[in-house]
Amino acid sequence: MITKITAGLLAVTLLAACETTTTTAKRTTLREMNATRLASTDTTEPAPPAEGPEDAIATGPIDPLKNPAMVPSPLLRANAAGGL
Repeated sequence: MITKITAGLLAVTLLAACETTTTTAKRTTLREMNATRLASTDTTEPAPPAEGPEDAIATGPIDPLKNPAMVPSPLLRANAAGGL
């Protein structure tokens, strides 16, 4: 008898809990978010120009006498020479 009453109360409680659970906010989809983002971007401003060779940062002269960074380290030279 107690088991039937407990099962009935549990069923009523679960039914009431399921009926009152609702989502309050509308969930937006990825497609809607992308459409909103693309619609809000300002397309009147032109894109910046691409970087060309004249915009590249110079690394220094190609002559190893003027740019010692071009000379390999002694360890690298010994390793390259020892591989023959």
